[in-house]
Amino acid sequence: MFHIEFFAPPSPTFIQGGIAIFEKGTKHFRRVFTVFDLIYVKSGELYITEAEIPYTVRKGQYILLVPGFEHYGHKGGSMRTEYYWLHFAIPTHYELVEEGITNWADIQISKGDHETPPTYKFSIPCFGKIENPNFIETIFLNILNVDHQTPDYQLRQQLHFHEFLLYLQKEACKIPTAAEKVVEGAVNYIQEHYKEEVKMEDIAAALHFHPDYVTRCMQKIVGETPNMYLNKYRMNQAKKLLATTDDKIANIAQEVGIEDSTYFSKLFKRMEGTSPIEYRKMILRR
Repeated sequence: MFHIEFFAPPSPTFIQGGIAIFEKGTKHFRRVFTVFDLIYVKSGELYITEAEIPYTVRKGQYILLVPGFEHYGHKGGSMRTEYYWLHFAIPTHYELVEEGITNWADIQISKGDHETPPTYKFSIPCFGKIENPNFIETIFLNILNVDHQTPDYQLRQQLHFHEFLLYLQKEACKIPTAAEKVVEGAVNYIQEHYKEEVKMEDIAAALHFHPDYVTRCMQKIVGETPNMYLNKYRMNQAKKLLATTDDKIANIAQEVGIEDSTYFSKLFKRMEGTSPIEYRKMILRR
């Protein structure tokens, strides 16, 4: 399997990303990009050929498509498929190599000094399975859901994107940290129980750790507390329901675990910059 090998700094630059849905039988487009195109399948499967090599990208897997190589769908999917995509550029020289980095210590090439920054080597697999899909999908959501109304939103997207690349490299070296394991458990618990009343004590009890330690791990790895992640996850689920159903706001609030519809509307507006009703109207106008 090939790996993309490059050195940083300068670091790769995030350009644009999104989420797409292919209905059953849909083939991926035939394209040649001048930038990298990373596709991560959240559900379903994609059949993609790059440089005449066919790949089947299943749930929890990703493929990193290289600039200048034609890629296309060689077969329609057998089920409805949802996937994330990210476009990015590597501003320095990169190579396709067959052997990647297996020792985490090898990532640092030089330590730098008072005038020279440290140098790192990355070797990202072009195709792979994500061991912690909930965690990586959280990073995707952090990239895509940054408030576009603030002037620094693209800078914050870059920070989340660099976290994403670092995580891919860590997975390639097979070294999840203790904090990442705690975060994986917390994220899994929240996603399984978000429709219920979720208390910090419940999460901590399920993981057998002190609530303060779980909170510190969440802040260190994903940059937010468990409650912040819970609210963000609930709002993302609410946006899907607003866009795909005619359910009343009160019903949607209950569906995502919030009994008080007034509080739900206030929280939604604070986090998304618009009310649930206006968000639904905006989606319908597209």
